[in-house]
Amino acid sequence: MSKSNHCPCGTKKNYSVCCEPIHNNHLLAITPELLMRSRYSAHVKELVQYIIDTYHPSCNAEEFREGIIDSVELDWRKLKVISSSLSKENANEGFVTFKATYSEGGQLHQLKECSRFVKEDGKWFYIDGDVE
Repeated sequence: MSKSNHCPCGTKKNYSVCCEPIHNNHLLAITPELLMRSRYSAHVKELVQYIIDTYHPSCNAEEFREGIIDSVELDWRKLKVISSSLSKENANEGFVTFKATYSEGGQLHQLKECSRFVKEDGKWFYIDGDVE
């Protein structure tokens, strides 16, 4: 398998068996980490509608489409998942801490976030996050 076939999310699996099936069926993101990885890959692949669709409906992500388009146009380079867990109080809430590296204007930048996800009607959704 060539490196170009690797999934952008960093698992070293082929995209066709990693995030691509989730991009085609949101229900396959059965954990917060799988959803987060698929959202990162969606940024790399410029899948704006997938990113919008995987925000929790209360976020009204469609209103922020232009900002999401701007974010997918960055040169995303690498994802590192630091931790992933479910809430001890609520099995329908999960957290993923990650670092994402991107290039903008010839400069490397790093985004570190602890993202919060909620599960509704069998689907995980991104709801918010704390950025460092």
